[in-house]
Amino acid sequence: MKTFFRIFGLIIISQVLASGFVIFISGLSIKQISSMNQIDIKAMIDSLGLMPYLFYTQLVSVLLPALLYLLITHYKELVDWANLKLPNNNHFFMYSIMLLLLSYPLIQLSADLNKYMPFADFLSEEGKYIEGLMKQILIMNSPTDFLLKLLIIALLPAIGEELFFRAIIQNELLSSIGKKDVAIILTAIIFSAFHLQFDGFLPRFFLGLILGYVYYWSGSIWVSISLHFINNGMLVFSAYMLQDKIEDMSPPDSHTIPMYIILMSLVAVFVLRKKLIELRSERKENEFVNND
Repeated sequence: MKTFFRIFGLIIISQVLASGFVIFISGLSIKQISSMNQIDIKAMIDSLGLMPYLFYTQLVSVLLPALLYLLITHYKELVDWANLKLPNNNHFFMYSIMLLLLSYPLIQLSADLNKYMPFADFLSEEGKYIEGLMKQILIMNSPTDFLLKLLIIALLPAIGEELFFRAIIQNELLSSIGKKDVAIILTAIIFSAFHLQFDGFLPRFFLGLILGYVYYWSGSIWVSISLHFINNGMLVFSAYMLQDKIEDMSPPDSHTIPMYIILMSLVAVFVLRKKLIELRSERKENEFVNND
């Protein structure tokens, strides 16, 4: 129970810091912030600038509370607790990247299933608003603009969110519950819900599962950070290459993906899972020998 209170407290602190930042930059009162609608928020973002807003909120609401938590609660064992060392076998990177890329048909299938989940109307409206905002974010007019978006949309979230969810929440749950699958699944649920984009809850949940398992197997936060960066970076790169079609960008319907592709994706995931588990066994054996 203590672990759940710590996790809940971390999330509350994250939201308080984010709200405090909004209040600070907007000059609005707490009462005004709480009564904001989407149009008011958009006006506030426009007044500050969308990219500075995303940059500072990512730092304040995710990276900063994660670093503070780790330094306060695990500063004596920070490197080992958060798994800040590089993996002892670079094959972890290779197989994990393959796992991510080859699982995309299955993730797309989950996105289609997500459409049948019962969500309140306000959640659907929120999803449409965020989708429109994302298209605005992905407008890039120069290579410099592309690099800036890559930093803010791909790199910062990859570092901050992996520390927040994998190095803290998943580790705390695993330490408390002792069952890796339960810890990874719960963390993936929290990871997806945290984004408040319920139209994409299932695909983000499955992405969270992949990130959680590769973090556990590799014993290195840098593997999950790399995958997170690649996943977000591919979105930014695709948008940059298709700027003239940015308004029409949408994920493919899984009905257009041949069934044999989905089956091949499923087989590939199981094969790569087996390989990564074998690599983890080798890693644990090496650690045992080195510590003996």
